[in-house]
Amino acid sequence: ASSIRLRSYALRENYPDAAMTGDLERPENLFAHVMRRALARNASDIHVTPAETETLVRLRVDGRLQTDISISAQTAAEFVSYIKVLSNLDIAEKRAPQDGNIDTNVNGLEVSLRVATVPTIWGEHVTLRILSQTRETKQLDTLDNLGFHPRQLKLFEEALETPDGVVILSGPTGSGKTTTLYAALRQLAKPGDLHLVSIEDPVEKPVAGVTQIKVDARQERVSFEKALRSVLRHDPDVVMIGEIRDGETAQTALRSALTGHLVLTTLHTNSAPGILTRLVDLGVPPYLVASTLRLAVAQRLLRRPCRECMTWETADAATCEKYGWDAANPPKIPCARGCAYCGNTGYNGRTAIYEMLPVNDEVRKMLLNGESEGDIYRWLKASAPDLTLRGDALAKVLEGETTLEEYRATVVEELELTSNH
Repeated sequence: ASSIRLRSYALRENYPDAAMTGDLERPENLFAHVMRRALARNASDIHVTPAETETLVRLRVDGRLQTDISISAQTAAEFVSYIKVLSNLDIAEKRAPQDGNIDTNVNGLEVSLRVATVPTIWGEHVTLRILSQTRETKQLDTLDNLGFHPRQLKLFEEALETPDGVVILSGPTGSGKTTTLYAALRQLAKPGDLHLVSIEDPVEKPVAGVTQIKVDARQERVSFEKALRSVLRHDPDVVMIGEIRDGETAQTALRSALTGHLVLTTLHTNSAPGILTRLVDLGVPPYLVASTLRLAVAQRLLRRPCRECMTWETADAATCEKYGWDAANPPKIPCARGCAYCGNTGYNGRTAIYEMLPVNDEVRKMLLNGESEGDIYRWLKASAPDLTLRGDALAKVLEGETTLEEYRATVVEELELTSNH
């Protein structure tokens, strides 16, 4: 009986009736319905996408967009206006992008949403980023639960224990960088004897023991660089900067590490070695990067195969040759299938993979000699293949934590990376 109830629940959650009922034509009911669906599916974003004859409400689940329901143009116009009222936006302004926030309660969960609107040829497109869910915070609060392998975790924790220096995370938008930084901040805040300050845009969730500062997105009053200069006058031990966006912020951040501060931040690059070359491209002197950077980390999120329907298959000879596995004793690798529990996607949830480049004497020498991102990557792959994104991803494939298809779709192969340099 319990199995039947579970199957019924899975079908109901993953295959809702796409037809709009009269009840859902009311914008407040539609908003509540969409929010419940988004939280039930652990979505990270909600997209209201207008088209010529209909408007689609889509959810980003495990990094992929899924169409949830289709609504009429009239219902969509009322729905968008309702969202704009909740987020204190101008409902009369439909020709310019707007940004706002919503704090709401869904089935007892406190949820914060970041709202962005943009005009399109068919109407306004609205994106709601789900910033915080109280039920998920405990699961991702600690570094132990973020998918680090023991060697990676040891390197990361050692970097956090240094009294000064810079730790930089990189990766595309939505790769989990902020979650990793928050877990690091929580670990540093546990003893209660450090002054921790974060500068964010926006502040995604409160962290106990951390002074969190919101940057003005329009940069009229508080930019990252201005906030950082001010914070350094408040005697912080640890400073977290949400993102390095320009050379001025980068130089201020790295110079603050010279004066006895531990700085945690993010930067948009494709790889851990790319962090070093990107900082130099931003105008930071190579000697400053070499003397302050302690650890460069790149990360990605890969979907986990659904435990209800995944199967294991023996890798063929060509796969073994490509990924360096023993063809005489080929490993079993997971394959995603699809069932009612995962919405027929074959995946449920995500895991993180990491690339770590500890900045030691050898790396400093390469940086000061002007060697390229590809040169540094080849050195990392030769000296510590398990610390590359490729090595971590393939290890997680063999553990059943992701699939080769996900790896190929998400990670740039090292041949592509090095061929560009």
